[in-house]
Amino acid sequence: MGSSRVILSRIRSAYLAALLLLASAAMGAAQDLSAPLPLDPSIKSGTLANGLTYFIRQNGRPEKRAMLRLAVKAGSMDEEEDQRGLAHMLEHMAFNGSTHFKPGELVSYLESIGARFGPHVNAYTSFDETVYMLDVPTDRPGTMTRGFEALSDFAGGVTLDTAEIDRERGVVIEEWRGRLGAGTRMQEPQLKALFGDSRYANRIPIGTPETLKSFPPERL
Repeated sequence: MGSSRVILSRIRSAYLAALLLLASAAMGAAQDLSAPLPLDPSIKSGTLANGLTYFIRQNGRPEKRAMLRLAVKAGSMDEEEDQRGLAHMLEHMAFNGSTHFKPGELVSYLESIGARFGPHVNAYTSFDETVYMLDVPTDRPGTMTRGFEALSDFAGGVTLDTAEIDRERGVVIEEWRGRLGAGTRMQEPQLKALFGDSRYANRIPIGTPETLKSFPPERL
């Protein structure tokens, strides 16, 4: 009897395993793994005449606040050898003078409406994208308009004043210096192991101090 129970148990297990394999195969056949993930139905999206794709989603919280994001599909992977670090530098320069905001004016304006640099105003540069982030109140007149003017400037209205560029060089170099340490030393061999000889291994967004100190402004 004992051996019969073991045999029956094994048959049931094999049967269940076969059913799971068949179900998995059926699900795999029904799914196109190369297809883009579907959007949340509550998101409205479209493309403007200038090619900009937009996504809008309403959230109840936080109340009376709009979270604006501009994602540019360009980053350190798009740099030439003499531009290493300039994608990140350009991100910095977006806050240092543009069509609608004089140097220092944007941050001052955002602070005047209750936004703080860091939690409400920020940006980052990665290998293949640069993202600008603004959170603005919606219960104050004109704040949404000014917020969209800022995003428009980030996209194509940065003035790149030479004096402001030279001032920002030191800021970015200090940021590079602040990253020195054990973590950065460990990062290099990790990237080599992950990416091999691809450009990802030597296109860290922070760039190199040699380039940051000496690049001519027109290279931005």
